[in-house]
Amino acid sequence: MRVLPKKANLVSRTSPSQHPSRATILSQATIEASSDSIGPHENHVEQFLANHPDYRKALWLAARSEEEGLANPSYQGWQWSDIEMHPTRVLKLVIEGIAKISLRTRRATYYLLKEPELIKTVLKSSVLKK
Repeated sequence: MRVLPKKANLVSRTSPSQHPSRATILSQATIEASSDSIGPHENHVEQFLANHPDYRKALWLAARSEEEGLANPSYQGWQWSDIEMHPTRVLKLVIEGIAKISLRTRRATYYLLKEPELIKTVLKSSVLKK
């Protein structure tokens, strides 16, 4: 049997890493952003839509989905496919504080708008301005 010399300050492969992985950091940032209690302000949403007009349809579909879900007591939220947008782009809504993650499972992630009435107001006013 061969005995290896002991070295100080070695991290065992079975012990937790000293540095969290990038995925852990990203998921923590996403959870913190989605659990943020401060909702978006009207000018923030207007500015976001001015910079990213392609999100207008997605927000309209999300608001419509949530309106339809009011009648269903087990409604958990909308998914990326409901608003016809790739999941990585939906994450931008979470990071910007416009949407939040309501439920995350192994198979799907469900989202809700933080302030659906504000989103509807901004969308209506932007249509009227045109």
